[in-house]
Amino acid sequence: MPEPIIKRNPEGNSELPVWFDRAIAQDIRVYGQRLAARQLLMNTFGNIAVRRNCPHRRRDVIYTKHGGLSLEECGLENIVVLDLLTDELVHGTTRPSLGHRMHREIFSCRPDINATVHLHPNEVLAFFSVMRWRTMKYVSNDTALVLGKPPCILGEGVNIELDIRAISQCVTTTNCIIMPGHGITTLGRNLSEAFHRALAFTAEVGRLIVSQQLAVASGRPVVYASEDDVRHMYRQGEEVIYGGGSL
Repeated sequence: MPEPIIKRNPEGNSELPVWFDRAIAQDIRVYGQRLAARQLLMNTFGNIAVRRNCPHRRRDVIYTKHGGLSLEECGLENIVVLDLLTDELVHGTTRPSLGHRMHREIFSCRPDINATVHLHPNEVLAFFSVMRWRTMKYVSNDTALVLGKPPCILGEGVNIELDIRAISQCVTTTNCIIMPGHGITTLGRNLSEAFHRALAFTAEVGRLIVSQQLAVASGRPVVYASEDDVRHMYRQGEEVIYGGGSL
């Protein structure tokens, strides 16, 4: 591969290759701040990864933050770029955390996916540590529309950040992977879609917790969306969310 041509970054003293997409880097910063504002970031845990075709290298690369800092602390200088095929660090000096292997494997298995969001939401960890669900139920009629596919709830103790072998077994049939006791990873055709899926799933878990608390207090059962309605929502999500349709 040819060596990158370097240009000066007008916002600081760091240098950027001419092929470096500042818009993608800025999006990672902005969406990181949005996640932080919703209290969905914990310390240095969590990351965003975005796939882009790089004409200079003639193949796909991954933009993400390097290890050792939180997304809410992230600046343009903290965005690194890695070759999707070889995992070579092609821009930056510090590699991402070990969890980068998960994002890379998802992109390799899903050519339709261009962004992933990984989080450790308190409500999600608490809910699945107690309920131990293996299939998802909903009290909302909206969340399945946003997700587009059934969430994949992995077995207890499975961490696909450390062991990526389980990814290929589930990633083609889901846009949201739940690791009980660890966190969630949402997938999207773009960063906005992955972000909204992360918010929608986390909000649904919050509703489930409140619904179960109210059920105990009132003595009334939680009313979940029927399986037929949920399947219908998965099918109709594309039209309703993005095509202007309605249910």
